[in-house]
Amino acid sequence: MHKIRRAIEVLFVLTLAALLVGGIVFVVGQAVALILGQGSWLAFFNDTVKFPMCMAASVCAIAGFLLSYRSSQNQEQPQEAKAQ
Repeated sequence: MHKIRRAIEVLFVLTLAALLVGGIVFVVGQAVALILGQGSWLAFFNDTVKFPMCMAASVCAIAGFLLSYRSSQNQEQPQEAKAQ
């Protein structure tokens, strides 16, 4: 079970990094395109960078959701300690 959790953690970190880098490239690229008045560059960033960035965000969100779960053994121990 620990190996699965570790794999999800790695997936979360990698997709988060990809999302952040993609977001920076997307925003900076579109800002430069707006400043230079290059409409074709805007379309390029929208067509090329946006889809992989959205996929990375989706995978990252699912991995984060899965990481929010703890094993039932870890949850029961603090409750038993409070009862005593």
